[in-house]
Amino acid sequence: MLPPRSPISRILTHTRTTQLPQIPSPNIHIRPFTHRTRLLLLSPAPGRPQLPFLSPLAPTRPLSPLSIHLRQHFGRLISTESREHYKRRVSRGVKIALSVSAILVLFSAIQLGVYQEDIEHSWPTPPEWSWKSRWCLRSAQALQNPEQIGKLMTNWPMVAGYLRELLERLEDLEGEGKGLMEQAEGGFLVEGVGRTGFDVSAKSEPWRRGYFQALMGAAKAAENLDGWLTDRKQKISAPAEYVVGPSNPRPKPMPAGQKKIPQEENCEQASPSPEHFYMKLLTTKGFDTRQKLDAALAYADWLDFKGLGLTAGDMYTWAFDIAASGLEGDASKIVDLKNGLLKNHSGDLPSENILRVSTALAVHNARQGNLPTALSLFTSVLKARRSLPRSLDSNISPYFPTLPTSNNDPFASLFKTLRNVLIPVEYPKPLPSGDEPPRRTTASDCEEAGLMTYIGEILYASSSKESGLAWTRDAVELAESTMLDLSNSADRAARTRCAQCLKVGLENWKTMVSSFVTHARQEEQESREQAKGAWFGGERRAEAKRLDRQRWEAEDAILEDRIRRLFPLLEVESGLDLLAPNSSLFV
Repeated sequence: MLPPRSPISRILTHTRTTQLPQIPSPNIHIRPFTHRTRLLLLSPAPGRPQLPFLSPLAPTRPLSPLSIHLRQHFGRLISTESREHYKRRVSRGVKIALSVSAILVLFSAIQLGVYQEDIEHSWPTPPEWSWKSRWCLRSAQALQNPEQIGKLMTNWPMVAGYLRELLERLEDLEGEGKGLMEQAEGGFLVEGVGRTGFDVSAKSEPWRRGYFQALMGAAKAAENLDGWLTDRKQKISAPAEYVVGPSNPRPKPMPAGQKKIPQEENCEQASPSPEHFYMKLLTTKGFDTRQKLDAALAYADWLDFKGLGLTAGDMYTWAFDIAASGLEGDASKIVDLKNGLLKNHSGDLPSENILRVSTALAVHNARQGNLPTALSLFTSVLKARRSLPRSLDSNISPYFPTLPTSNNDPFASLFKTLRNVLIPVEYPKPLPSGDEPPRRTTASDCEEAGLMTYIGEILYASSSKESGLAWTRDAVELAESTMLDLSNSADRAARTRCAQCLKVGLENWKTMVSSFVTHARQEEQESREQAKGAWFGGERRAEAKRLDRQRWEAEDAILEDRIRRLFPLLEVESGLDLLAPNSSLFV
C-alpha cells in the first residue's frame, strides 16, 4: 500500500531561476575576413577562416611570377584525394590499353595461324621440314595462285624472296641440307649459270619433291622478274625502265599511288637468271624422269620466248634423251629421236613422257614457222593417243554445270576452319614418273581436242581453209563435251586446262567464220556487179553467192549464241588464269 501524497508541492515553476551559468572566455574581437595582418599569416586566431585568394592585395606588394602563380594554383586544385583519383584512372587506362593490345595481338596470331593451316591443306609441304621452311614454301605457292587466295595478281618479288630464303636453308649442308652430296669435288661451275645441282638421292621422296617445287617456283619467278631491279634500301622492285640513274636519264613515271622511286645506286637484280635454276634442276641427281622433263620443257619454252630457237631445239633434244632414258626397251622402236615423229605402226605404245615431248616439239616447230613438220608431229601424237587403251574408271556421268553461287553461310565457313585446324593435313602421294604408257581418260580427251585445234589452225593457215575449219569444229565439240563431263570432277587442273582449250577453239572458230563471212560478202558484191553486164547466168551466180553468204552469217550467229552460253562457264574456270603474269603494280 502506497503512502499518501503530501499536500505541499515542490518548488514552484515560476520561482526557478532561468539564468545560465557564466563560463569565463577570452575577449575575442572578430575582424572582417578581408582584413588580415602579419600576425594572422603566422598564427591565425581561432574564428572565421581567412581566404587569401579573396582578399585584396596590398598595393605595395609586387605580383608573383606566372610560373609560381600557376604552381600555387594547381597545387591548390590537385589535392591528395584528386591525385589518388588520377593515379587510379591512369592505371586503369593503362591496364585496359594493354589488355586490348594483347587481345588484338592474340587475335592476329590466331588469324595468321588459321590462314597458314588453310593454305597448308591446299599446298601441303614436307612434314620433315622445319616450320620456317614449310612456311616459305606454302606461302610462295599460295602467292603463285592468286585466284585461290582472294587476290588478283601475283607478287613475284615476294615469291622470289620466300624461295630464296628457302633454298638457302635447304642447301645448308650444316642445317636442313645435311645429307646432300656434291657430285664432284667442290661441285661443277658453269660460266654464266653458276654451280650445278647436288646429289639428293639420300633424301626422302617428300624432301626431294619439296626441293623440286622450290627450284621450279624460283625459276618461274625469275622468268617473270626478268629485267627487274630491286632497291634494297627502299625495299621496292620495278622494271629497269622505271629506275632513276645515270644509265636511265629519262625514266618512266611510277604508277599512281606509288611514292617510292628506285635509285640505280641502291639497285641489284631482282632475281638470278632462269638458267641458273633450270640448269640446277637438270643437273641434280635424285629427281625422277617426270621432274627432269618438266624442267627441260619449261626451260625450252623460256628459250622460245626469248627468241633463241636453235638453243630451244637443243633443249628439246635433251628432253627426248631424258624421256627415252626412262624406257626399259629400245626407244628407237617407238619414236624417231632425231625429228620426234612417233612410229605408230609397231605394237609398242609410247610413254606419257614421250607424248609430252613430241607435243612440245610440234608447238616449237609451229612457232618457228615449220608448219609441215609441226603438222606431222601433231598427227602422229593424235594417232598415238587414240590408240591408247581406255581406262576402266574414266566413265563419268554427264552433268550440265550451273554458275556457282556464293556461299555466305558463316557456319559452313566456321566448320571448314575448325576442320582444317583440328585435322592434320596428309602429304599427297607422288605422281607417276611418266615412264609407262598412259590410259585414255575423260581428262585426256581434252588433250586430243587440243591437238585437233592445233591441226585445224595449221591446215587453215597453210593448205585448206575448209579442212582447218572442220578440224576446229570437231575440236570444239570434243572440248565442250569433255568439259561437261569434268564438271563434277575434283581435278581443278584438268577443268582449267579443258576450259582454256575450249576457249582457244572458240576463238579460232570465230576468226575463221568471220573471215569466211567477209570473203562471201565480197564475192556476192562482185557477182552482183558482174551480173549487170552478163548475158547468161549472172543472176544465178549472184543468187548462189547470196545463199553462201547467208550460210556463213547463220553459222556466225549460231557461234555467237554458243559463245554467249558458254562464256559464264569459261569465266568461272579460267577467268583469272589467263592474266598476264607481269601485270602487277610495283612492290
